[in-house]
Amino acid sequence: MSISPNYFSPLEFQVTIDRLPNVQFFIQQSSIPAISSAPVKVPSRLNAIYQQGDEVDFSNLELTFLLDEKLLNYTEIFDWIIGSNFPNTHKQFNELKDSSFGLNSDISILIMNSKKNPHIRLTYRECFPISLSDVALNTTDSDVVYPQATAIFQYDTFTIERVNK
Repeated sequence: MSISPNYFSPLEFQVTIDRLPNVQFFIQQSSIPAISSAPVKVPSRLNAIYQQGDEVDFSNLELTFLLDEKLLNYTEIFDWIIGSNFPNTHKQFNELKDSSFGLNSDISILIMNSKKNPHIRLTYRECFPISLSDVALNTTDSDVVYPQATAIFQYDTFTIERVNK
């Protein structure tokens, strides 16, 4: 594998979330989550010996997006959280569970290279929202500052795939 002479650019990426079509277009910021593994401590007569762990922990996926005028993107995530965690009726939960997406959804982030061509795809499996940030409303700003919200997702695993080798 050869080393690329170009730096990784965080400016060009596209997010695909089939369950959230009104969110994906407005996404402004994301990050590649951290990954960690705790070593296993093996006792011995002398000093403890550490070996590779048997679990991998991924930090949550965060997506920050601008809000559309009708709050459609905000309510898509809001309804997903309410419907799966604290529905008003059993019907509300069953409609979410029995939808074509089910309770979880995959999220894909396509990162472009320095020539703005698809380069790397991050795929997050079995995602579900665990948090949706507050939205500030402020009449004291002198210019329009378009509000953003951040959704935090839990997922099972993610993969990194080179699209353009």
